[in-house]
Amino acid sequence: MTTYNEAQTFCEIEKFIKDVVDDQISCEQFKQQIVPLIIKSRRFFIAGYDYVDSIIIFKLIERALFQANKYRLYENIRDLPDHVIELMIADIQSKSELIQHGHQYDQKQNKAETKKVERFLLDTMQYTDCLMIFPMRLSIRADVSSLAFHEFECYVYALFREVRAREINLFRCIHSVIWKMKHHPDRGYYLQIYFIYAGQAQDTTLSDHADKLAAKWEELSNGYGEAYIEEQAKKGWSVNCQDDRQIQRTLQLLKSDFNANSKNHYLRVMRTRRKIFDCERIPLKLN
Repeated sequence: MTTYNEAQTFCEIEKFIKDVVDDQISCEQFKQQIVPLIIKSRRFFIAGYDYVDSIIIFKLIERALFQANKYRLYENIRDLPDHVIELMIADIQSKSELIQHGHQYDQKQNKAETKKVERFLLDTMQYTDCLMIFPMRLSIRADVSSLAFHEFECYVYALFREVRAREINLFRCIHSVIWKMKHHPDRGYYLQIYFIYAGQAQDTTLSDHADKLAAKWEELSNGYGEAYIEEQAKKGWSVNCQDDRQIQRTLQLLKSDFNANSKNHYLRVMRTRRKIFDCERIPLKLN
């Protein structure tokens, strides 16, 4: 693992709870794995925040262990007899339905977002002759990917300020953006974003536009950022909005890309109250 931030830690906890539910953890493994996870989570866990059920269950187990330690029922977690650990494992397994319900909620949320993306793009295509879409993943370099979520957010919002201002050539002809902040268990936080240009943007040379967008992200993230765009998408997805076949092909491309590895790639372990997804029309600025 290259990252050590709150979402990474909570992903590890979620996997631990899943392994317990699936009966993949022995008593000895339980003792060995839970201590480092408790130490990590205490750095990041904030009481009162919304977390998925796996994290809540883990914190309840942690509290029970600390209570036992408080009353000197044992000197060390590894001293606990197996039958006590077995009871804890059984308690976690009894909550499997609750955990599954949380996963179903996440899946429904993701489907609703995909529907919104599809409707937004269709509506956009109705009012323009052609579109150029640049699909990108804007992340942080592996050597600094331990950045906390609020630090990553600062870079993202700096980018959005530039986009909405339309003050530089790169964004002067932009029509809209579709974006979602996500987390990869191995690579940390990243922004999945689709820069959408319309109309007069087609008359502009966009051959190196992806490289310019990547350079702008690196600049706004103080040199920490890196951008990924698939080779076949570097010149953008060009769409003739009068051609139904091109419209359907682009919709399928975008939906497939938006949902790629969705089980691992969305910020599901922390239910942040901040907006992490939107389909946003960028209004023209009136001078």
